[in-house]
Amino acid sequence: MDMNDKEKKLNALREENPFTSSSVGDPWEDKYPDVMSVNERAFKEISQLIDQKTKNPALPCAGLVFGEVGSGKTHLVGRILKYGRHAHFPFSFAYIQPIEDPEQTYRYLLREVIVNLCYPIDSSSEDTQFSVILDKIFAEVRAGSVSARMCESAGAPPPKKEKLGELFGRFRKESLNVLKNKKFGMEMFRDLGKIVRDTLEKKTPPPAPVRDESSEIEKIAVDFLRAKFPDIPKEFLRVLFQYQLAEKRSAAMDWLKGIAIDNEDAELLGVMPRLEDSPALLEQKSRNILSCFGVLLVYYGQPLVVCFDRLENYDSDEKIHSLGKMVEFLVDRAKAILPLVFVRGQQWEEKFTKKLNQQVITRLKTNEFQLKGCNDEQSGEIVRTRLATVLSEQDAADFFPFDKAELMNIFKTRLHSPRQVIMFANQRLKQMLYPDKEVIKAAFPLEKLEEEFAHQYRLIQADFNRYQPDRSRLKRALELYLNHNPVQSGFAIESLRPSEDKYTDFECIIMTAGQSDIPALFIIDIEVNNPYVRACLKRGIDFLEKYKNGKVFYIRELRCAIPPPPAWKTTNDMLDNFRRLGGYTIFLDKPEAGGWYALALLNYAVKEGDVTVTDSENRTRSVAPEEMAVFVRERIHGNNYSYFKDVAENMKK
Repeated sequence: MDMNDKEKKLNALREENPFTSSSVGDPWEDKYPDVMSVNERAFKEISQLIDQKTKNPALPCAGLVFGEVGSGKTHLVGRILKYGRHAHFPFSFAYIQPIEDPEQTYRYLLREVIVNLCYPIDSSSEDTQFSVILDKIFAEVRAGSVSARMCESAGAPPPKKEKLGELFGRFRKESLNVLKNKKFGMEMFRDLGKIVRDTLEKKTPPPAPVRDESSEIEKIAVDFLRAKFPDIPKEFLRVLFQYQLAEKRSAAMDWLKGIAIDNEDAELLGVMPRLEDSPALLEQKSRNILSCFGVLLVYYGQPLVVCFDRLENYDSDEKIHSLGKMVEFLVDRAKAILPLVFVRGQQWEEKFTKKLNQQVITRLKTNEFQLKGCNDEQSGEIVRTRLATVLSEQDAADFFPFDKAELMNIFKTRLHSPRQVIMFANQRLKQMLYPDKEVIKAAFPLEKLEEEFAHQYRLIQADFNRYQPDRSRLKRALELYLNHNPVQSGFAIESLRPSEDKYTDFECIIMTAGQSDIPALFIIDIEVNNPYVRACLKRGIDFLEKYKNGKVFYIRELRCAIPPPPAWKTTNDMLDNFRRLGGYTIFLDKPEAGGWYALALLNYAVKEGDVTVTDSENRTRSVAPEEMAVFVRERIHGNNYSYFKDVAENMKK
């Protein structure tokens, strides 16, 4: 190999290092090829369980996958997703991030399921898993097939409307016949009048009918499905049908996600509004929607595999109980849904077996799978397949630019996790690509965290709609920002605590130079209904009236913008009053909201042990939560990012 050729290949690897990421993070975005032999037994057994569920969707079952840090748990989730894709989706798939608010257990589960179902199957297609399901459901009601079948069953041909031109043509012909055969007189005019009446009676109904064409089709479709599924409420079927109409899709999507839609959207869909529903009732309605989906998925042979990952983030008894409720409900009540839980073995024994009820434990452990480390051949194959994403197959087979024999000898010493293999290759490759750079003996994790944060941020910006407005994740990001405030920020936070009021999020004391202590309240609101928004603003106004030097931060996503006047007049008047009293409104745009969500998701990964660093002696370890705190203090609060700039600037005023 000549020097120019070698340098070209090294430059290609500098431009795209295939070993930079050792953690999948998001199974929908896994770009690297699978090594089929890695965790092959577990994958085959899980595939068999899915196949069994596909053949018998009503079969109540669940699965529990054990794997230590870096063993490929999330990668295996991605393989399950690919398995469904390659089989033309005989089953659907949903990946559930950790829950933050146990009081919204079923609403959160429903929302995450719907978001996953509406994600494009691949980048080259606009088809989604949801559209595949709808195609199956409405295959019999499209193109008038139901109408035709109803007529056939009654022994009559399908109805055929006469065109307006044909009607007037027949009128002209029959009128001329009368004029030819009759003498002028009252009898002739009576006959002409009869022709006019007969023609008009056969004419298409006048404009402004009681039901338009889409309404008629909707009625036929819903009645047909109601006859098949008498246990499914008509309201659910109507919304499902209206999801297919572009002008109603957004409202239908919110209803299907269990969101408390406002009166305007409820009127558009022809459903009951949810604004006055209690949290308990909204939870029950979300359970009902999941159950309805289950009934349809059973009938149309389209089971749903739901994967729960990153269980380290279930860090309270309430969150663990929430997981148990979701699993138990999916197995026992929501037919055609298969929950799979991915967890570290030690974590399962120390935490989950002591806090989940025995019924849930039994359901999960009935189908138990174990992930294992890689032998030398599997480790070598991981390196080869990653190199092949940048270099030619031959160069990858030669392990360029590595010494293949040396690498394989290292892999023979012991079993390595897939992540250890990737991290080791990454470190060796960097030494070759940048030989003049000093090798750091003790790896500092700040750079790794910055790299992972940037990666997560890019994913969110590339597909923002997939990351729906989420109060709990915004709350997680804000808590990290406030808890890890650097001394040089110009303000200090004392006594940060969660609010007891469901409409507010945090209370604290802000301390700034030269000022007395300032009581502060933070409100995160993503709701799009009048009563809830007014309730939030009222809390802010009451706080400012009680504490004359107080500060209130009202935070919303721009995707959930308050409609400007003259709409929502009372709400907008309250918003103006809130501002007059000194309240701060922070409306997060796409880049800002993306930064908040990226920080929350990075925190999930750190708590799970998914962010790891290695030193020059090939020792790997997970980044600790304390190091995550340093990242927030030094990088998020620093000049590197501006996602929280409005919070910081208003803190110092």
